Amino acid sequence: MRYNSTIRLILKAGLFMQNRDETIYYLTGRGGKINEGLGQGLLDRGYSLAGREMRGDFDNLKFQDQIDLIIKDLETYGQEGSKIIAVSYGAYLLLHTLADIAPCPSKILLISPVIGSVINKQKMKFYSLPRSDKMAALIENGDYQKLEDVEIHVGEHDWQSEPDKCMAFAKVVGGSCNVVPDKGHNLGKQYVSSVLDRWL
Repeated sequence: MRYNSTIRLILKAGLFMQNRDETIYYLTGRGGKINEGLGQGLLDRGYSLAGREMRGDFDNLKFQDQIDLIIKDLETYGQEGSKIIAVSYGAYLLLHTLADIAPCPSKILLISPVIGSVINKQKMKFYSLPRSDKMAALIENGDYQKLEDVEIHVGEHDWQSEPDKCMAFAKVVGGSCNVVPDKGHNLGKQYVSSVLDRWL
């Protein structure tokens, strides 16, 4: 199959697009493919997808360059009445992006969102992220902008997403946070499917 130069550049930048009637903007977790897992569930429900995979060329970009691309994406896919779904590290990038732009009127769903760096002495695990101090300060000081409609789902035992941070973020932005009992970072296909069926 031959692509014109514009399409080739879009694919190189990691932007995935598939044309159908209603488009959902989707940011995967690290290593995720936009048309697998949760993305496949959206396609099966008849939605079109646009978004970024946290892998390949996009994952190799500098942090600010990733944010700049998402800002450009949201000029198209972040309008009133649109839907945005972000998972794990993809959610972290989305939250940094939203902190830098005018209020986003989209309906937003965050699955196991990474909110910042983590030091878990009990499990001897450490997760360092760029600009986590900025995000922590925005939440702690209540300075993160209000969001029109944001819903968060995080596992009770998720050491990467940390339920307490997710709940604090939801409170600041005026959203809701559901802590899923006995789950970790992976909430499971059955649970996520039930969320999508209701949220969509």
